[in-house]
Amino acid sequence: MGKQYSQKTLEERKQQMAEILQNLEDGVKEVFTSENYIRYLETFSKFHNYSFNNTILILAQCPQASFVASYKDWTEKFNRIVKKGSKGIQILVPAPKKFWEEEECTRPDGSKYTRKVERRKLYFKIGHVFDYSQTTGDELPSLTQKLEFETPELNRLINSLFATSEVPIHYDYDLKENDANGYYNLVKKEIFLKADLKALHKLKTIAHEYSHYYQETLYKEHTKELDRDTKEVIAESCAYCVIEMLANETNMEKLSSDEYSFGYIASWGSKDLKELKSTLDIISKISNLIFYWVSKQFDVS
Repeated sequence: MGKQYSQKTLEERKQQMAEILQNLEDGVKEVFTSENYIRYLETFSKFHNYSFNNTILILAQCPQASFVASYKDWTEKFNRIVKKGSKGIQILVPAPKKFWEEEECTRPDGSKYTRKVERRKLYFKIGHVFDYSQTTGDELPSLTQKLEFETPELNRLINSLFATSEVPIHYDYDLKENDANGYYNLVKKEIFLKADLKALHKLKTIAHEYSHYYQETLYKEHTKELDRDTKEVIAESCAYCVIEMLANETNMEKLSSDEYSFGYIASWGSKDLKELKSTLDIISKISNLIFYWVSKQFDVS
């Protein structure tokens, strides 16, 4: 049986929702310092199946969270018990409501009549999840067993990405040591990589340039007004998330955060909340698309 929470009055529920939305707003603003931004990307990479809003809420309430689930899921799916006295992490849970509405219609002869049509509206309610550290019981296989992923596997993965990419990926043998590791050719719609990159840097660069590809195609309406620096941060963020997601599922090494460039982040603090949320939402969506493609090559997803 799920954990029971005391019944609240309508006013108490409104107040609770107002507080969680304020926490969400504060959490978004807190993301935009260099240290907090990396922490947000790491949290998103762990919980990329959760919505952007819930990722922010998990980070704000439990920065050290590693794996979260509802009280019921811990008990029934994972055979683990939530420790007595543990405080649930509040998240927003979709709660669609169905209602009927009268609609005016016109007959072929021009006369009017009304009919009832079913409508649906999406509301949200407050739910609770608990971190792995708040539970006891059976070990989670996903936390104790990871896929072997050394350099040979990584090279095979990269070859598979070349073969299955939606856009052609080539090596540019003219790129010198101090040049960029790769680029996306907007006119040709092709990705080019520096030929002598190590395997992990090839993967990072593919993810980075694939983000540019999606920004200029699938998400063009969302990014067309963004400046070049912002698009670069989005691409670098997606590369970071994809590497983190893969490392969370395998024993693949990760690059140091020093090998990523997020210097432009500090200036984002002056943007309005809607713009900040939109940018983070784009990062989460594109990262998931790239991760889905990459993980399909070796059945991680």
